[in-house]
Amino acid sequence: MRIVLPFIRWRVPVVLLRGPARASGREVVLLSAGRRSAFIMDHFFAQEPTVVRRTRVPVWRLQRLLNEWRSAADLVDVEIDRVSARLFLDTRYLAVPQWIISWMKVPEDMQAFGRTHRNARADIRRIRIKNFECQWSREAKDFDLFYERFFRPYVTARHGGMTQVSPRWMMRLLFKQGMIQWVVHNGERLAGGLVTVKGTLFSKRVNGVLDGRMDLMREGVLSALYVHAMLEAHRLGCTELRMGGSLPSLHDGVFRYKSKWATGLRSHDGFISANCVTLLDWNRLEGPVAEFLSQTSLIHHDQDGYSALWVFPHDEPLTAETLQQHYIRLKTAGLRRFLILLPGAVPEGFVCPPEVRLIGLAEVGEVGTGGIHCLGNPSHCA
Repeated sequence: MRIVLPFIRWRVPVVLLRGPARASGREVVLLSAGRRSAFIMDHFFAQEPTVVRRTRVPVWRLQRLLNEWRSAADLVDVEIDRVSARLFLDTRYLAVPQWIISWMKVPEDMQAFGRTHRNARADIRRIRIKNFECQWSREAKDFDLFYERFFRPYVTARHGGMTQVSPRWMMRLLFKQGMIQWVVHNGERLAGGLVTVKGTLFSKRVNGVLDGRMDLMREGVLSALYVHAMLEAHRLGCTELRMGGSLPSLHDGVFRYKSKWATGLRSHDGFISANCVTLLDWNRLEGPVAEFLSQTSLIHHDQDGYSALWVFPHDEPLTAETLQQHYIRLKTAGLRRFLILLPGAVPEGFVCPPEVRLIGLAEVGEVGTGGIHCLGNPSHCA
C-alpha cells in the first residue's frame, strides 16, 4: 500500500491528436498519454498535429481510459515511469527505451581493429591523413566554452525541432566527474566531447562541434573524437567504451554511425531515460502503423536484452537482393532478434541470418503488440 499511495492523486494527461502522416501525408490519429514523446511525434506526423480531445485521469484509471479511446487511434503512445507502468498498465505494450547506448570492447590494436571493421577503417585512415590531434582538459573555464560554442549548437543542428538540450547544471556535474576531449587542427579546437572514466569503463557522455558546423562533421571531426577516445581508453587500461545515447531506431543517423564500432547495446543511464519508458500499441499493424515502422524501425526491450522491429517498404520491389541490401544497412550488433515484416512472401534465394525472423504482414494485420511478441519467438524463415 505504501507503494501505491503516492500515485492516488497523480493525474496523467491524455490527448487524441490528428495530423498528416510523415510517411504518406494521409490523415492519422495518435493517442498520447503522459509526457509527449518528441521521437514518436516527429516520426509519426509530418507537421504539428491538432488536438481532437484531451483530459487528465488518475494513473490508476489510465488503462481503462486508453481502452475506451484506442479505437479512434491508429497508434497509442504512453510515456510513463516504469513503476506506474508495472503497477497500472497491461503487459501487451511494445516497450521502447527512450534512449539506447552503443558500447564496444576497447581495441588492443587499432590497425587490427580496422582490418576487421571495414566501415571504421575509412574513418581511422581519414583522421590520420587530416592530422586531427587530441587534447584533454579539466579546466573549469573550458566547460562554458564547450557548452555554449560546441554542445548546444551541435545538438540543435543534429536534432532540430526535437532538440532537448540538457541544462548547464547537469552537464557541469558530469564535467566535474570527468574531462573534456578536444579535437584540434592547426591549433584550433573544432570538436569536443565530455567523457568520464570509472574503473575500466570509459564513457563518452555528449559530443559537440564548433558552432554546430555541418562542414566540420563532413570533414570527420566526430570520427576523430571516437578514434582518439579509443586510444585514450586503451592507454588508461579501460576495457569497455560506451558511446553515448542514440534514439531507439535502426534508422537513426547517430545510431547508424555508432553501429560501425559497436559490440552491443546497453540501457541509457540518464535520470529520465533510466526511469521512464515509451509504451506503444495499435489495433491494426497494416496501414499507417506499417508505414511508420517502415521508416522508423524500433529497438525495443526483449527480456533482458533488445530486439528490433521493421516493416519492409510497400513501395519497393520485394526481392532477395533488395531485402539483403536493407538488412546489411540496418543490422547491428547486440540484438536478440530482428523481426522483419514483409508485404508478400519471403523472396526466393534470400538466406536468412540467424537473428532475423521474417513474417508476412497478412499474418499480423489484425494483431496488436502482444501478438508481435509471440510471433517474434519461433523462426519464420523459409
